[in-house]
Amino acid sequence: MLEPGDLVQVNLECNIKYFWGKMALVLKNMGQDATDHANGFYYKLQFHDGSLHIFYDKELELISKAERKK
Repeated sequence: MLEPGDLVQVNLECNIKYFWGKMALVLKNMGQDATDHANGFYYKLQFHDGSLHIFYDKELELISKAERKK
């Protein structure tokens, strides 16, 4: 499961080719679709241009976990 601050890359499972290979930060776990659990969790991402978009977890590949300060 991804957490806020993780760096991810949009993979080829995404239906919108524009996003393929783009990297973003995970802002929030948006939960699961109550009608379709097959897609897993949705995540709100922030891209380098400041735009915010929501993706399924299957459309994302983890690049780096965020470091947590204790």
